Amino acid sequence: MTLQDIITFLDENAPNTLLATLGTCGNPRLRPVHSPLLYKGNLYFCTSVEKNLYKHIQSHSGVELCSLAKDGTFLRIRGKATPSDDLEAKKAMFDKFEIVKEIYKEPSNPKFAILVLSELSARKQNLQGEFETYKA
Repeated sequence: MTLQDIITFLDENAPNTLLATLGTCGNPRLRPVHSPLLYKGNLYFCTSVEKNLYKHIQSHSGVELCSLAKDGTFLRIRGKATPSDDLEAKKAMFDKFEIVKEIYKEPSNPKFAILVLSELSARKQNLQGEFETYKA
């Protein structure tokens, strides 16, 4: 499995993707997210600096995404999320997601945050137990 395979799966199964973080209270938190962006070999997702998601990641950078296809195949991705100031990646996020453009208006909006995932590992598994893995 490649990074492109991962993003294709996420794109094809949006909006059935959840992002798990460790909350500042110590409890797990799940949130629905749009498909991440593959840009220059890195996986990104976005949020607002005003949301608890951003605060949780600043306290604990370990995250997991899980996406489910209609046939029951699921993909889990683990990684470390780090805020990024890459304006070109922010512009690419605006180009991919119209809703991001509607919410934040400009890639330079100080409330608009993108997070890059590193130390990635992924596992895609079907209902028969067959699986593929990815490790960065």
